Amino acid sequence: MAEDQSAGIGAQIGSAIKNKLADSLRNMDVLTIIQNIVATAPENEEAEEIREKLQGVLRQYDEMPEDEKVQFANQLKEALATKLQMKLQETPINLTGLDEAISRAIMFKLFLVGAGALLLFMVIVFFGYKLYKSIKDKEKKRQEKKKSKQMKKKK
Repeated sequence: MAEDQSAGIGAQIGSAIKNKLADSLRNMDVLTIIQNIVATAPENEEAEEIREKLQGVLRQYDEMPEDEKVQFANQLKEALATKLQMKLQETPINLTGLDEAISRAIMFKLFLVGAGALLLFMVIVFFGYKLYKSIKDKEKKRQEKKKSKQMKKKK
C-alpha cells in the first residue's frame, strides 16, 4: 500500500515536471536558441555539420520577408516543441530515489527533534530534582532547628 502511494506521488511529480517542461518548450524563443547553438564552438565533426546547417537556416531566415519570418518562427517553434514533448512523454522520469531521500530527511529531522526534546526533558528533570532536594534540605534544617529550640526550652 505504501509503495503504491509513493509510486503514485512519484508519478504525479514526474507528470507535473513533464507538463511544466512542455509549457516552457511552447514559450521558448527558438531563434535565440539557434543563434546560441551557432555561436558555440563545435565539439566534434557532427556538431560542426549541424552548426553549419543551422547557420544556413539563419541566413535564409534573414533573407525572408517579415510576415514569412513570423510564420517560419511559429512553425519551427511548434515542430520543435512537439518533437521534444513527444520525447519527454517517451522518457520515464525515475523518482524512486527522491521518495527515499525525502523519507531519510524526514526521519533525520524527527531524530533531531526527538533528541532535542529528550535533552530538554533531562535538563528539566535534573533541575527539578535539584530544586526538590534543596527544598527538602531546607525543610529538614528548619525541622532540626525547631527541635533544637524545643530542646532548649525544655531544659
